[in-house]
Amino acid sequence: RLAVLPFENRGGEEVGCFADGIADEGRGKLTGLPGFRVTARSSTDQYRRTSKGLKEIGSDLSVDYLLTATVRWAHTPDGKGRVQVVPELIQARTGEATWQQTFDADVTDVFQVQSAIASKVAAALGVALGKADEQRLAERPTENVAAYDLYLKGRALSANDPATLKARAGYYEQAVALDPQFALAWGGLAEALSNLYSTGTPDPEVAARARAAADRGLAVGKDGPAGHWGMARYRMSVLKDVAGAEAEMALALRAAPNDPDMLRLASGIEASLARWDDAIAHAERARRLDPRSVPAAGALRDLYLRTRVYDKALAAGNDALALAPADPTAIEFQAMVHLARGDLASARATIDNAPGSMARPALLAYFGTYNDLYWVLTTEQQDMMLRLPPSAFFDDPAAWGSVFMQTYWLRGDKAKARAYADTARVALETQIRDAPQDPQLHVLRGLALAYLGQKAQAIAAGERGASLLPLSRDATTGAYLQHQLVRIYIMVGEPEEALDRLEPLLQEPYFLSPGWLRIDPTFEPLKGNPRFEALLK
Repeated sequence: RLAVLPFENRGGEEVGCFADGIADEGRGKLTGLPGFRVTARSSTDQYRRTSKGLKEIGSDLSVDYLLTATVRWAHTPDGKGRVQVVPELIQARTGEATWQQTFDADVTDVFQVQSAIASKVAAALGVALGKADEQRLAERPTENVAAYDLYLKGRALSANDPATLKARAGYYEQAVALDPQFALAWGGLAEALSNLYSTGTPDPEVAARARAAADRGLAVGKDGPAGHWGMARYRMSVLKDVAGAEAEMALALRAAPNDPDMLRLASGIEASLARWDDAIAHAERARRLDPRSVPAAGALRDLYLRTRVYDKALAAGNDALALAPADPTAIEFQAMVHLARGDLASARATIDNAPGSMARPALLAYFGTYNDLYWVLTTEQQDMMLRLPPSAFFDDPAAWGSVFMQTYWLRGDKAKARAYADTARVALETQIRDAPQDPQLHVLRGLALAYLGQKAQAIAAGERGASLLPLSRDATTGAYLQHQLVRIYIMVGEPEEALDRLEPLLQEPYFLSPGWLRIDPTFEPLKGNPRFEALLK
C-alpha cells in the first residue's frame, strides 16, 4: 500500500502544475503495476504544505510506504529548461527513507524520468516487472510538453459548476490543439463538456463538441482507459444511454481497475441500472483507494441515502463535510439525509453550520436550484435568496424563474409565483427547441404550467418527460422525473393520480421517505387522504 504525496515544487509558481503532473503520472504508472495499491490523488492532495509528520500521514492513509520528492526547474539559454527530481521512498511506520535518487534531465525527457521513478520504486519494494509492465512504464501520455502542461492546468480545476467546467474544457482544447494524439486530454475534454451539458443549460453545440471529443479520444486512445471513460461520460450525461455508458465503462475499468474516478463513474452507472449492490461495492472500493476524498465519501453517502441506510449515510456525509465543510453539495446532501429521517431542524442546522468561507447567497441559491429544497430555508434565508439576480442561478432564467415560482407560492403570493412561472415556461420552451429529447426540460416545463393553472398542458408535458426516461431505463434520473410528475398532479388537483405514482416511487431506492413526506409542504394537499396516510405509516 503506497501513497504518492504532492511533490514539493522548488521552481516557482508558474511550474507548480508541472510538479503535480510528475507526481500524478508516476502515481498512474505505479497504479497499473501488479502488487500495488496506490492511494488516489484527492486523498493525498490535502497534505500539500502540511505540518503533519510522515508517520502520522502514513497512519491517516493506512499505507505502508510514502513516495515524496522535490522538483526543481531551471531555465536554459535554449529555452527548453532542465528539471531535477529527487524522489524518496519512505517507510510509513518508521518515517525512514528506504530509497532516494536524483534524476536530472531536459524538460522534454520528463516522461522518461517518471517511468524511471516508477521502475525504481517497484525494484526497491521487490516487485518483479514483466515485459508488458516495462512497456506500460515506457508509454508517454504525449510527446508535447506544452500540451501536457495545459492538460495539467485543466485537470487542476476540479469543481463542476458551469464556469469551472468551461475553463477546464478550454485548457483541454488548447492541449489537443498542440497534440491531436493526446488521448488523456481528449477524454478530459469529453468529460468536461458532457458535465457542462448536463449541469448547465443543455446546449446542442456543447453536446456536439462533447461527442467529437469522445470519438477522438477513442480513436487515438488505443486500448487505454481515457477514451472509454470520455465516451462513457458522454453517453451517460448527454445521450442518457445508460446501457451504452456501462459498456464503455467496463472497457475503461478493464484498462484501469484501480482508478477511483473510474470506479465512482461505474458505481453511478450501476445505480442508474438499479444494480445497487454492485454500485455500493464499487463506491466502497473507490473509497478504500481514496480514503480522504470528498467525492468518494459523497458517492457512498448518496447511495446509502437512496437505499435508506441512514446511519451509514450520515457517517459518510460527516466525513465529506469534515474534509470540505464549505462544499455546497456536501452541505445539501447531508441536509437531505436529515430530511429523509423527517428531521427538519437538523437539516436547517446543517445550513446554519456552514463556515463563514461559504458565501451565504451562493449556498441559498444552490438549495433553491438543486433538488427543489427552497422549502428547507427559513423565512429570512428565503428573503435573501429572493433578492438574488438571475446570475446567481448560473445565468439560467429557467432555474431562476422556477425557484422564485415555487418559493413565492409557498409564501402565499400566487400572483408573483405565476409571473415567475411564466418566465420559467418561456425559458424552458426555448431550451426544449434546442434539446427536444431532454426529459428533465419537459417535466420542469410541466411543473411551470401546473403553477400557471394550465392543467391539461402540464400533465401532457410531465408525462412526456417521464416517458423519455422511465425508471426501467434509469433508476436514478428516472426516479427524479417521477417525483416531479407527482408534484404536477398534486398542483393540478389530481391527488389519486399523484398517489398512483408516489406509492411505487416509495418502493424504489430514492431520497423520498415517509419521514420526508411528513415535513415537505409539497405534499400538504395529500394529507388526510387514506392512501397518503397509509404511506406515512
